[in-house]
Amino acid sequence: MVLAGMLLFSSCNLYRKYQSTATVPDNVMGDVVNPQDKESMGDMDWRSAFPDPLLQQLIEKALANNTNMRTAQLSIEQAQNNVKAAKWGYAPTLSFTPNASYTYQGAGAFTYQVPVTASWQLGIFGQTTTQVRKAKAQVAYMQDYKQAVQVSLAANVANLYYTLVMLDRQLEVAVQTEGLWEESLESTRALFEAGLTQSSGVYQMEASVAQVKTDIIDLRNNILITEAALCNLLTEPPHHIERAPFGTFRMPEQLHLGLPLRLLDARPDVRMAERNMEIAYYGTQQARQAFYPTLTIDGLFGMAGSPIQMIGKAVASLAQPIFAGGKLNAQLKNAKLEQESARLQFEQSLLDAGNEVYRYLHNCQTAGQKSEFIEARVNALQQAYDATSELMMNGTNTYLEVLTAQESLLSAQLSQVQNRFEMIQALINLYTALGGFGTGAGR
Repeated sequence: MVLAGMLLFSSCNLYRKYQSTATVPDNVMGDVVNPQDKESMGDMDWRSAFPDPLLQQLIEKALANNTNMRTAQLSIEQAQNNVKAAKWGYAPTLSFTPNASYTYQGAGAFTYQVPVTASWQLGIFGQTTTQVRKAKAQVAYMQDYKQAVQVSLAANVANLYYTLVMLDRQLEVAVQTEGLWEESLESTRALFEAGLTQSSGVYQMEASVAQVKTDIIDLRNNILITEAALCNLLTEPPHHIERAPFGTFRMPEQLHLGLPLRLLDARPDVRMAERNMEIAYYGTQQARQAFYPTLTIDGLFGMAGSPIQMIGKAVASLAQPIFAGGKLNAQLKNAKLEQESARLQFEQSLLDAGNEVYRYLHNCQTAGQKSEFIEARVNALQQAYDATSELMMNGTNTYLEVLTAQESLLSAQLSQVQNRFEMIQALINLYTALGGFGTGAGR
């Protein structure tokens, strides 16, 4: 009686359900958090955050057709089947095992049995319950994994889409530059024929025109490669992707981050890390439960013999590990180490999430601060190019000054497009880091 009481007392924690102790440090996102800002742009539906209808169609198509999304759904269904299988641990197993024999010893004797056998292993120390809870935690993990795939997929589609928009604009600038430089080349040739400049000026202009033509070829190739990459996410063969013109994207007036605590619910990767802690917790419970005895009830019921007679039997057995202590101790130690490893991974996932928010926010702000100065530089270089071209036609400037003005202007224009793209990309990544793309899409 005393032994039974000790067993029950020491096994109380074997039945306990996992209780989350996850906390989020207030400074996990650095010094960018406003304690009064309880809103977060990550809570905004992605269709409102990115209202471009062409982009929305692409994201919806990717979420419906992408192979990784469909594979993630299959993994959820497998995990759900594992829960059903674990629940059957509460029920006995039945089997039909008929047999017959004929014996001849001077006279023939025919005997047979038509029994139904049953075996029921009772998880009196919570073994089956723990297995069911662990299987449910694995289902939740796979559901979070599917959402993580969804977030990553939608963000990749958005980034590739705006990469195409940026490349279109760079190509447009390069083609315009090609036309202007060909005009400058014709002017230089005319000046050379009139004896107002040297042949080296013509050669330098020809080289510049050839360079911009090469850049145009590279840009067109980059567009095709990017379209193919986007089509791959859509699970489609490479084809042209329709997109909006550059400059239609509008940045939000304010970037709301919300409080650090919401990262626990908003980020599927953080939730996955917490699910791992839960799974590891139940793994430790299973390792502890292995020290306790298992109760098995075996039964048999049916017909046998000749003449027919009914048979029935029931046997209960208790199995207690005795000489497996070293192995069980090692398994328990490893389970505890797995639990500690899961805790460390969770803490790292929080740190990574906060670090991403911090970096992408500053990327947005930096691109915004640079845009005004880059625009001023482009305007100044445009005026410088116009002035040097006019002076060269009047014989005041040399072709070298015109070349320098041309190349500086093109470089500034391309930098302006690149900076605008970096701002859009940083916003997409910031929205994703705050848990965006995780709701209202494919769930």
